[in-house]
Amino acid sequence: MKLDHRVYPALFSLLYIATGLLWLLLDDLALTVWLGGAAPALLPAVMKNAGFMLVTGGLLYGLLRAQVHTTQRTRRQHEAIEEQLRCARDELDNRVQERTAELLAINQTLERQIATRIQMEFALRDSEERFRQLAEHIREVFWVYGIVEERILYVSPAYEEIWGRPVHGFHDRPLDWLEAVHPDDRLRIQEAHVDKHRLGHFDVEYRIVRPDGAIRWIWDRGFPVRDETHQIYRIAGLAEDITARRLAEDQLRRQQVDLARMSRLSLAVELASNLAHELNQPLAAIVAYTQTCLTLLRQGHTDPRELMGTFEEVINQGLRVGEIIRHLRTLVRRQAAIQTPLDINDLIRAVIHYAQLELRQARIDLRLELAESLPKALADDLQVQLVVLYLIRNAIEAMSQMPEGSRQLTIHTFLSGADWLLVTIHDTGHGLSPEAAERLFQPFFTTKPGGMGLSLSVSRSIIEAQGGQLWAKPNPEGGVSFYFTLPVYLTAYTA
Repeated sequence: MKLDHRVYPALFSLLYIATGLLWLLLDDLALTVWLGGAAPALLPAVMKNAGFMLVTGGLLYGLLRAQVHTTQRTRRQHEAIEEQLRCARDELDNRVQERTAELLAINQTLERQIATRIQMEFALRDSEERFRQLAEHIREVFWVYGIVEERILYVSPAYEEIWGRPVHGFHDRPLDWLEAVHPDDRLRIQEAHVDKHRLGHFDVEYRIVRPDGAIRWIWDRGFPVRDETHQIYRIAGLAEDITARRLAEDQLRRQQVDLARMSRLSLAVELASNLAHELNQPLAAIVAYTQTCLTLLRQGHTDPRELMGTFEEVINQGLRVGEIIRHLRTLVRRQAAIQTPLDINDLIRAVIHYAQLELRQARIDLRLELAESLPKALADDLQVQLVVLYLIRNAIEAMSQMPEGSRQLTIHTFLSGADWLLVTIHDTGHGLSPEAAERLFQPFFTTKPGGMGLSLSVSRSIIEAQGGQLWAKPNPEGGVSFYFTLPVYLTAYTA
Protein backbone atom coordinates (compact mmCIF):
# COMPACT_ATOMS: atom_id res chain seq x y z
CA MET A 1 0.00 0.00 0.00
CA LYS A 2 1.44 3.29 -1.06
CA LEU A 3 1.20 6.04 1.57
CA ASP A 4 0.39 9.63 0.85
CA HIS A 5 3.35 12.01 1.15
CA ARG A 6 1.41 14.03 3.74
CA VAL A 7 1.49 11.00 6.17
CA TYR A 8 5.28 10.72 6.23
CA PRO A 9 5.95 13.75 8.51
CA ALA A 10 3.38 12.68 11.11
CA LEU A 11 4.61 9.08 11.02
CA PHE A 12 8.26 10.04 11.45
CA SER A 13 7.38 12.52 14.22
CA LEU A 14 5.32 9.93 16.12
CA LEU A 15 8.07 7.38 15.70
CA TYR A 16 10.59 9.93 17.01
CA ILE A 17 8.45 10.78 20.07
CA ALA A 18 7.65 7.16 20.81
CA THR A 19 11.30 6.14 20.55
CA GLY A 20 12.36 9.03 22.80
CA LEU A 21 9.74 8.25 25.44
CA LEU A 22 10.61 4.59 25.35
CA TRP A 23 14.26 5.42 25.76
CA LEU A 24 13.47 7.64 28.79
CA LEU A 25 11.35 4.96 30.46
CA LEU A 26 13.90 2.30 29.94
CA ASP A 27 16.63 4.60 31.17
CA ASP A 28 14.69 5.40 34.38
CA LEU A 29 13.85 1.73 34.93
CA ALA A 30 17.48 0.66 34.59
CA LEU A 31 18.53 3.36 37.05
CA THR A 32 15.97 2.22 39.57
CA VAL A 33 17.14 -1.35 39.34
CA TRP A 34 20.76 -0.34 39.69
CA LEU A 35 19.93 1.64 42.85
CA GLY A 36 18.25 -1.32 44.34
CA GLY A 37 14.73 -0.20 43.97
CA ALA A 38 15.24 3.16 45.49
CA ALA A 39 13.77 5.35 42.77
CA PRO A 40 14.87 8.86 43.09
CA ALA A 41 12.49 11.68 42.47
CA LEU A 42 12.89 11.60 38.73
CA LEU A 43 9.38 12.41 37.66
CA PRO A 44 10.07 16.07 37.07
CA ALA A 45 13.08 15.19 34.99
CA VAL A 46 11.11 12.63 33.05
CA MET A 47 8.34 15.06 32.42
CA LYS A 48 10.88 17.62 31.36
CA ASN A 49 12.49 15.20 28.97
CA ALA A 50 9.07 14.06 27.71
CA GLY A 51 8.11 17.64 27.07
CA PHE A 52 11.40 18.17 25.29
CA MET A 53 10.71 15.11 23.16
CA LEU A 54 7.24 16.31 22.32
CA VAL A 55 8.51 19.77 21.40
CA THR A 56 11.32 18.42 19.30
CA GLY A 57 8.91 15.93 17.79
CA GLY A 58 6.58 18.78 16.88
CA LEU A 59 9.45 20.70 15.42
CA LEU A 60 10.52 17.63 13.54
CA TYR A 61 6.98 17.23 12.24
CA GLY A 62 6.92 20.84 11.15
CA LEU A 63 10.27 20.54 9.44
CA LEU A 64 9.31 17.32 7.77
CA ARG A 65 5.96 18.78 6.73
CA ALA A 66 7.66 21.85 5.31
CA GLN A 67 10.16 19.61 3.58
CA VAL A 68 7.32 17.56 2.12
CA HIS A 69 5.50 20.70 0.97
CA THR A 70 8.70 22.05 -0.55
CA THR A 71 9.37 18.73 -2.21
CA GLN A 72 5.82 18.53 -3.53
CA ARG A 73 5.94 22.13 -4.80
CA THR A 74 9.30 21.45 -6.42
CA ARG A 75 7.93 18.27 -7.91
CA ARG A 76 4.84 20.06 -9.22
CA GLN A 77 7.00 22.79 -10.69
CA HIS A 78 9.22 20.16 -12.19
CA GLU A 79 6.20 18.32 -13.58
CA ALA A 80 4.82 21.61 -14.93
CA ILE A 81 8.15 22.37 -16.52
CA GLU A 82 8.29 18.87 -17.93
CA GLU A 83 4.72 19.28 -19.22
CA GLN A 84 5.64 22.59 -20.80
CA LEU A 85 8.75 21.01 -22.25
CA ARG A 86 6.70 18.08 -23.53
CA CYS A 87 4.11 20.43 -25.06
CA ALA A 88 6.87 22.56 -26.56
CA ARG A 89 8.55 19.41 -27.82
CA ASP A 90 5.27 18.16 -29.28
CA GLU A 91 4.58 21.56 -30.84
CA LEU A 92 8.11 21.67 -32.17
CA ASP A 93 7.69 18.16 -33.56
CA ASN A 94 4.43 19.21 -35.19
CA ARG A 95 6.02 22.33 -36.63
CA VAL A 96 8.99 20.34 -37.82
CA GLN A 97 6.66 17.81 -39.42
CA GLU A 98 4.57 20.57 -41.02
CA ARG A 99 7.64 22.42 -42.20
CA THR A 100 9.12 19.17 -43.45
CA ALA A 101 5.89 18.45 -45.32
CA GLU A 102 5.92 21.99 -46.75
CA LEU A 103 9.55 21.64 -47.75
CA LEU A 104 8.81 18.27 -49.32
CA ALA A 105 5.86 19.79 -51.20
CA ILE A 106 7.98 22.76 -52.27
CA ASN A 107 10.75 20.40 -53.28
CA GLN A 108 8.32 18.27 -55.29
CA THR A 109 6.88 21.42 -56.90
CA LEU A 110 10.36 22.63 -57.74
CA GLU A 111 11.20 19.23 -59.17
CA ARG A 112 8.06 19.32 -61.31
CA GLN A 113 8.79 22.90 -62.38
CA ILE A 114 12.35 22.01 -63.21
CA ALA A 115 11.17 18.96 -65.14
CA THR A 116 8.54 21.09 -66.93
CA ARG A 117 11.14 23.78 -67.65
CA ILE A 118 13.50 21.18 -69.03
CA GLN A 119 10.70 19.75 -71.18
CA MET A 120 9.76 23.26 -72.35
CA GLU A 121 13.38 23.99 -73.19
CA PHE A 122 13.62 20.75 -75.14
CA ALA A 123 10.27 21.52 -76.80
CA LEU A 124 11.42 25.07 -77.54
CA ARG A 125 14.65 23.84 -79.05
CA ASP A 126 12.69 21.29 -81.06
CA SER A 127 10.15 23.94 -82.09
CA GLU A 128 12.92 26.38 -83.03
CA GLU A 129 14.59 23.66 -85.04
CA ARG A 130 11.35 22.79 -86.84
CA PHE A 131 10.64 26.49 -87.36
CA ARG A 132 14.13 27.02 -88.75
CA GLN A 133 13.72 24.07 -91.11
CA LEU A 134 10.28 25.33 -92.14
CA ALA A 135 11.47 28.91 -92.65
CA GLU A 136 14.48 27.77 -94.65
CA HIS A 137 12.54 25.44 -96.93
CA ILE A 138 9.38 27.40 -97.77
CA ARG A 139 9.27 29.28 -101.04
CA GLU A 140 8.05 32.50 -99.37
CA VAL A 141 10.44 34.86 -97.65
CA PHE A 142 9.86 34.79 -93.88
CA TRP A 143 11.03 37.92 -92.08
CA VAL A 144 10.98 39.32 -88.54
CA TYR A 145 11.23 43.06 -87.86
CA GLY A 146 12.14 44.47 -84.42
CA ILE A 147 10.17 47.54 -83.35
CA VAL A 148 12.73 48.64 -80.73
CA GLU A 149 15.71 47.72 -82.89
CA GLU A 150 14.13 49.37 -85.97
CA ARG A 151 15.66 46.82 -88.30
CA ILE A 152 15.13 43.41 -89.84
CA LEU A 153 16.13 40.72 -87.32
CA TYR A 154 15.72 37.66 -89.51
CA VAL A 155 15.21 36.86 -93.19
CA SER A 156 14.84 33.33 -94.55
CA PRO A 157 17.12 32.05 -97.34
CA ALA A 158 14.30 32.32 -99.90
CA TYR A 159 15.16 36.04 -100.06
CA GLU A 160 18.24 35.24 -102.13
CA GLU A 161 16.16 33.29 -104.66
CA ILE A 162 13.40 35.90 -105.06
CA TRP A 163 15.32 39.17 -104.65
CA GLY A 164 18.54 37.83 -106.11
CA ARG A 165 20.52 39.51 -103.32
CA PRO A 166 22.57 37.96 -100.47
CA VAL A 167 20.90 37.62 -97.05
CA HIS A 168 24.01 38.72 -95.18
CA GLY A 169 23.72 42.11 -96.87
CA PHE A 170 21.06 43.06 -94.29
CA HIS A 171 23.75 43.46 -91.63
CA ASP A 172 25.44 46.27 -93.55
CA ARG A 173 22.41 47.56 -95.47
CA PRO A 174 19.15 47.02 -93.52
CA LEU A 175 17.08 48.65 -96.31
CA ASP A 176 18.56 46.48 -99.04
CA TRP A 177 15.13 45.00 -99.81
CA LEU A 178 13.60 48.47 -100.23
CA GLU A 179 16.30 49.56 -102.66
CA ALA A 180 15.19 46.74 -104.96
CA VAL A 181 11.58 48.01 -105.12
CA HIS A 182 10.52 49.34 -108.51
CA PRO A 183 10.90 53.16 -108.68
CA ASP A 184 7.17 53.57 -109.45
CA ASP A 185 6.26 51.68 -106.25
CA ARG A 186 9.06 52.78 -103.92
CA LEU A 187 7.42 55.88 -102.42
CA ARG A 188 4.21 53.99 -101.67
CA ILE A 189 6.14 51.14 -100.02
CA GLN A 190 8.27 53.57 -97.98
CA GLU A 191 5.07 55.10 -96.58
CA ALA A 192 3.67 51.64 -95.79
CA HIS A 193 6.99 50.71 -94.15
CA VAL A 194 6.75 53.77 -91.87
CA ASP A 195 3.08 53.11 -91.10
CA LYS A 196 3.75 49.53 -89.95
CA HIS A 197 5.55 50.92 -86.86
CA ARG A 198 2.30 52.60 -85.86
CA LEU A 199 -0.25 50.10 -87.13
CA GLY A 200 1.62 46.88 -86.38
CA HIS A 201 0.72 45.24 -89.68
CA PHE A 202 1.81 45.37 -93.31
CA ASP A 203 -0.08 44.23 -96.43
CA VAL A 204 1.04 45.53 -99.83
CA GLU A 205 1.77 44.38 -103.35
CA TYR A 206 4.70 45.85 -105.25
CA ARG A 207 7.30 45.15 -107.90
CA ILE A 208 10.99 44.55 -107.41
CA VAL A 209 13.85 44.77 -109.91
CA ARG A 210 16.37 41.95 -109.57
CA PRO A 211 20.07 42.52 -110.28
CA ASP A 212 19.60 40.70 -113.61
CA GLY A 213 16.91 43.25 -114.61
CA ALA A 214 13.95 40.87 -114.20
CA ILE A 215 10.82 42.36 -112.62
CA ARG A 216 8.84 40.34 -110.10
CA TRP A 217 5.59 41.02 -108.31
CA ILE A 218 5.68 40.60 -104.49
CA TRP A 219 2.81 40.20 -102.05
CA ASP A 220 4.24 41.28 -98.69
CA ARG A 221 2.23 41.09 -95.45
CA GLY A 222 3.20 41.32 -91.78
CA PHE A 223 1.45 40.53 -88.50
CA PRO A 224 2.04 41.89 -84.97
CA VAL A 225 3.78 39.84 -82.27
CA ARG A 226 2.94 40.92 -78.70
CA ASP A 227 4.76 40.43 -75.39
CA GLU A 228 3.31 39.62 -71.93
CA THR A 229 2.00 43.18 -71.60
CA HIS A 230 0.25 42.93 -74.99
CA GLN A 231 2.63 45.49 -76.47
CA ILE A 232 3.79 44.97 -80.05
CA TYR A 233 7.52 44.35 -80.07
CA ARG A 234 7.95 42.35 -83.28
CA ILE A 235 6.37 42.20 -86.72
CA ALA A 236 6.60 38.83 -88.48
CA GLY A 237 5.66 38.47 -92.11
CA LEU A 238 5.80 36.63 -95.41
CA ALA A 239 6.83 37.99 -98.78
CA GLU A 240 5.49 35.86 -101.65
CA ASP A 241 6.45 35.94 -105.30
CA ILE A 242 3.09 36.36 -107.12
CA THR A 243 4.53 37.12 -110.56
CA ALA A 244 2.92 34.02 -112.09
CA ARG A 245 -0.44 34.91 -110.57
CA ARG A 246 -0.32 38.51 -111.79
CA LEU A 247 0.63 37.36 -115.28
CA ALA A 248 -2.23 34.86 -115.19
CA GLU A 249 -4.65 37.60 -114.04
CA ASP A 250 -3.51 39.89 -116.85
CA GLN A 251 -3.90 37.05 -119.31
CA LEU A 252 -7.36 36.29 -117.92
CA ARG A 253 -8.39 39.92 -118.24
CA ARG A 254 -7.26 39.99 -121.85
CA GLN A 255 -9.13 36.76 -122.50
CA GLN A 256 -12.25 38.18 -120.85
CA VAL A 257 -12.05 41.28 -123.06
CA ASP A 258 -11.67 39.09 -126.14
CA LEU A 259 -14.46 36.82 -124.93
CA ALA A 260 -16.75 39.79 -124.35
CA ARG A 261 -15.96 41.04 -127.86
CA MET A 262 -16.67 37.61 -129.35
CA SER A 263 -19.89 37.50 -127.36
CA ARG A 264 -20.87 40.91 -128.69
CA LEU A 265 -20.13 39.73 -132.24
CA SER A 266 -22.19 36.61 -131.68
CA LEU A 267 -24.92 38.69 -130.16
CA ALA A 268 -24.76 41.11 -133.07
CA VAL A 269 -25.40 38.26 -135.49
CA GLU A 270 -28.35 37.10 -133.43
CA LEU A 271 -29.53 40.66 -132.98
CA ALA A 272 -29.29 41.33 -136.71
CA SER A 273 -31.77 38.54 -137.38
CA ASN A 274 -34.10 39.94 -134.72
CA LEU A 275 -33.72 43.44 -136.12
CA ALA A 276 -34.47 42.38 -139.70
CA HIS A 277 -38.15 42.80 -139.02
CA GLU A 278 -37.55 46.17 -137.38
CA LEU A 279 -35.52 47.33 -140.40
CA ASN A 280 -38.09 46.01 -142.87
CA GLN A 281 -40.83 48.09 -141.31
CA PRO A 282 -39.25 51.56 -141.76
CA LEU A 283 -37.77 50.58 -145.14
CA ALA A 284 -41.16 49.36 -146.34
CA ALA A 285 -42.73 52.56 -145.03
CA ILE A 286 -40.13 54.68 -146.87
CA VAL A 287 -40.78 52.80 -150.12
CA ALA A 288 -44.55 53.12 -149.70
CA TYR A 289 -44.41 56.84 -148.87
CA THR A 290 -42.00 57.51 -151.75
CA GLN A 291 -44.13 55.58 -154.29
CA THR A 292 -47.22 57.48 -153.16
CA CYS A 293 -45.48 60.79 -153.56
CA LEU A 294 -44.18 59.87 -157.03
CA THR A 295 -47.64 58.74 -158.11
CA LEU A 296 -49.21 61.97 -156.95
CA LEU A 297 -46.51 64.09 -158.59
CA ARG A 298 -46.83 62.23 -161.92
CA GLN A 299 -50.51 63.05 -162.00
CA GLY A 300 -49.58 66.75 -162.01
CA HIS A 301 -52.63 67.80 -159.98
CA THR A 302 -51.01 67.68 -156.54
CA ASP A 303 -49.48 70.67 -154.84
CA PRO A 304 -45.95 69.65 -153.67
CA ARG A 305 -46.55 71.50 -150.45
CA GLU A 306 -49.25 68.98 -149.58
CA LEU A 307 -46.61 66.23 -149.65
CA MET A 308 -44.49 67.88 -146.93
CA GLY A 309 -45.93 65.66 -144.17
CA THR A 310 -45.31 62.53 -146.22
CA PHE A 311 -41.70 63.49 -146.87
CA GLU A 312 -41.21 64.27 -143.16
CA GLU A 313 -42.45 60.76 -142.35
CA VAL A 314 -39.96 59.36 -144.87
CA ILE A 315 -37.21 61.27 -143.10
CA ASN A 316 -38.34 59.95 -139.69
CA GLN A 317 -38.33 56.37 -140.96
CA GLY A 318 -34.87 56.88 -142.42
CA LEU A 319 -33.62 58.24 -139.11
CA ARG A 320 -35.11 55.23 -137.38
CA VAL A 321 -33.19 52.90 -139.69
CA GLY A 322 -30.00 54.87 -139.03
CA GLU A 323 -30.54 54.60 -135.26
CA ILE A 324 -30.99 50.83 -135.49
CA ILE A 325 -27.84 50.42 -137.58
CA ARG A 326 -25.84 52.79 -135.37
CA HIS A 327 -26.84 50.80 -132.27
CA LEU A 328 -25.71 47.59 -133.95
CA ARG A 329 -22.36 49.13 -134.95
CA THR A 330 -21.81 50.48 -131.43
CA LEU A 331 -22.50 47.05 -129.97
CA VAL A 332 -19.97 45.37 -132.27
CA ARG A 333 -17.27 48.07 -132.13
CA ARG A 334 -14.44 47.27 -129.70
CA GLN A 335 -14.06 50.03 -127.12
CA ALA A 336 -13.34 50.43 -123.44
CA ALA A 337 -16.25 50.24 -121.03
CA ILE A 338 -17.39 53.69 -119.88
CA GLN A 339 -19.54 53.93 -116.76
CA THR A 340 -22.11 56.68 -117.02
CA PRO A 341 -25.36 57.47 -115.19
CA LEU A 342 -28.20 55.52 -116.85
CA ASP A 343 -31.92 55.03 -116.32
CA ILE A 344 -32.35 51.29 -115.75
CA ASN A 345 -36.05 51.35 -116.66
CA ASP A 346 -35.37 53.07 -120.02
CA LEU A 347 -32.56 50.59 -120.68
CA ILE A 348 -34.87 47.61 -120.08
CA ARG A 349 -37.57 49.11 -122.32
CA ALA A 350 -34.99 49.60 -125.09
CA VAL A 351 -33.87 45.96 -124.86
CA ILE A 352 -37.50 44.78 -124.85
CA HIS A 353 -38.07 46.81 -128.03
CA TYR A 354 -35.36 44.86 -129.87
CA ALA A 355 -36.46 41.49 -128.42
CA GLN A 356 -40.17 42.10 -129.04
CA LEU A 357 -40.32 39.97 -132.19
CA GLU A 358 -38.70 36.97 -130.53
CA LEU A 359 -41.04 37.29 -127.53
CA ARG A 360 -44.09 37.31 -129.81
CA GLN A 361 -42.85 34.31 -131.78
CA ALA A 362 -42.30 32.35 -128.55
CA ARG A 363 -45.85 33.20 -127.35
CA ILE A 364 -44.49 34.66 -124.08
CA ASP A 365 -46.55 36.91 -121.84
CA LEU A 366 -44.28 39.79 -120.77
CA ARG A 367 -44.93 41.73 -117.58
CA LEU A 368 -42.92 44.79 -116.66
CA GLU A 369 -43.05 45.82 -113.00
CA LEU A 370 -40.66 48.76 -113.05
CA ALA A 371 -40.49 50.93 -109.93
CA GLU A 372 -41.05 54.61 -110.47
CA SER A 373 -38.67 57.45 -109.51
CA LEU A 374 -35.64 55.20 -109.31
CA PRO A 375 -32.23 56.87 -109.06
CA LYS A 376 -29.85 56.43 -111.95
CA ALA A 377 -27.37 53.57 -111.96
CA LEU A 378 -23.64 53.96 -112.63
CA ALA A 379 -22.68 51.43 -115.33
CA ASP A 380 -21.79 50.92 -118.98
CA ASP A 381 -25.00 51.25 -121.00
CA LEU A 382 -24.17 48.81 -123.80
CA GLN A 383 -22.75 46.11 -121.54
CA VAL A 384 -25.79 46.16 -119.24
CA GLN A 385 -28.06 45.99 -122.32
CA LEU A 386 -26.08 42.93 -123.38
CA VAL A 387 -26.66 41.29 -119.99
CA VAL A 388 -30.40 42.02 -120.00
CA LEU A 389 -30.72 40.67 -123.55
CA TYR A 390 -28.77 37.51 -122.58
CA LEU A 391 -31.05 36.90 -119.59
CA ILE A 392 -34.21 37.50 -121.63
CA ARG A 393 -33.05 35.10 -124.36
CA ASN A 394 -32.11 32.57 -121.64
CA ALA A 395 -35.65 32.83 -120.21
CA ILE A 396 -37.21 32.45 -123.68
CA GLU A 397 -35.23 29.29 -124.33
CA ALA A 398 -36.04 27.93 -120.85
CA MET A 399 -39.79 28.29 -121.50
CA SER A 400 -39.73 27.00 -125.08
CA GLN A 401 -40.90 23.51 -124.04
CA MET A 402 -43.62 24.75 -121.67
CA PRO A 403 -47.28 24.73 -122.78
CA GLU A 404 -48.61 27.95 -124.28
CA GLY A 405 -50.42 30.12 -121.76
CA SER A 406 -47.99 29.23 -118.97
CA ARG A 407 -45.01 31.08 -120.47
CA GLN A 408 -44.63 34.23 -118.43
CA LEU A 409 -41.63 36.54 -118.20
CA THR A 410 -41.67 39.14 -115.44
CA ILE A 411 -39.07 41.87 -115.02
CA HIS A 412 -38.88 43.81 -111.74
CA THR A 413 -36.79 46.83 -110.83
CA PHE A 414 -36.58 48.39 -107.38
CA LEU A 415 -34.19 50.08 -104.98
CA SER A 416 -32.31 47.74 -102.62
CA GLY A 417 -31.07 49.81 -99.72
CA ALA A 418 -29.63 53.22 -100.42
CA ASP A 419 -26.75 52.19 -102.67
CA TRP A 420 -28.02 49.49 -105.05
CA LEU A 421 -30.56 48.96 -107.81
CA LEU A 422 -31.88 45.41 -108.08
CA VAL A 423 -33.22 43.91 -111.32
CA THR A 424 -35.10 40.57 -111.31
CA ILE A 425 -35.90 38.52 -114.42
CA HIS A 426 -38.41 35.82 -113.51
CA ASP A 427 -39.44 32.98 -115.85
CA THR A 428 -41.84 30.02 -115.55
CA GLY A 429 -39.65 27.48 -117.32
CA HIS A 430 -38.64 23.96 -116.34
CA GLY A 431 -36.27 25.14 -113.58
CA LEU A 432 -32.83 23.80 -112.71
CA SER A 433 -31.48 20.60 -111.24
CA PRO A 434 -29.21 20.92 -108.15
CA GLU A 435 -26.16 20.07 -110.29
CA ALA A 436 -27.08 22.66 -112.90
CA ALA A 437 -27.71 25.30 -110.20
CA GLU A 438 -24.18 24.80 -108.84
CA ARG A 439 -22.50 25.00 -112.27
CA LEU A 440 -24.83 27.56 -113.85
CA PHE A 441 -22.24 30.34 -114.18
CA GLN A 442 -19.28 28.16 -115.10
CA PRO A 443 -17.86 28.82 -118.58
CA PHE A 444 -18.95 26.33 -121.28
CA PHE A 445 -21.61 24.75 -119.04
CA THR A 446 -25.02 24.61 -120.74
CA THR A 447 -28.24 22.61 -120.54
CA LYS A 448 -29.29 23.54 -124.08
CA PRO A 449 -28.50 21.43 -127.13
CA GLY A 450 -25.97 23.26 -129.27
CA GLY A 451 -25.38 25.96 -126.66
CA MET A 452 -21.88 27.29 -125.97
CA GLY A 453 -22.43 27.98 -122.26
CA LEU A 454 -20.89 31.44 -122.37
CA SER A 455 -23.78 33.89 -122.01
CA LEU A 456 -24.29 33.53 -118.24
CA SER A 457 -20.56 33.42 -117.50
CA VAL A 458 -19.96 36.55 -119.58
CA SER A 459 -23.00 38.24 -117.99
CA ARG A 460 -21.66 37.66 -114.49
CA SER A 461 -18.23 38.99 -115.50
CA ILE A 462 -19.84 42.11 -116.98
CA ILE A 463 -21.98 42.81 -113.89
CA GLU A 464 -19.07 42.25 -111.50
CA ALA A 465 -16.94 44.59 -113.63
CA GLN A 466 -19.64 47.25 -113.06
CA GLY A 467 -19.35 46.72 -109.28
CA GLY A 468 -22.51 44.63 -108.92
CA GLN A 469 -23.45 40.98 -108.48
CA LEU A 470 -25.40 38.42 -110.54
CA TRP A 471 -26.98 35.28 -109.11
CA ALA A 472 -29.93 32.91 -109.68
CA LYS A 473 -32.49 31.14 -107.50
CA PRO A 474 -35.03 28.45 -108.42
CA ASN A 475 -38.64 29.56 -107.96
CA PRO A 476 -40.80 27.50 -105.56
CA GLU A 477 -43.59 27.28 -108.17
CA GLY A 478 -41.17 26.43 -110.99
CA GLY A 479 -38.78 28.31 -113.20
CA VAL A 480 -35.78 30.43 -112.28
CA SER A 481 -35.27 34.03 -111.17
CA PHE A 482 -32.08 35.86 -112.11
CA TYR A 483 -31.03 38.81 -109.98
CA PHE A 484 -28.38 41.43 -110.62
CA THR A 485 -27.43 44.62 -108.81
CA LEU A 486 -25.88 47.86 -110.02
CA PRO A 487 -24.47 50.68 -107.90
CA VAL A 488 -26.53 53.84 -107.57
CA TYR A 489 -25.10 57.01 -109.07
CA LEU A 490 -24.84 58.67 -105.64
CA THR A 491 -24.01 62.19 -106.79
CA ALA A 492 -27.20 62.52 -108.75
CA TYR A 493 -29.25 60.64 -106.18
CA THR A 494 -28.18 62.79 -103.23
CA ALA A 495 -28.60 65.93 -105.25
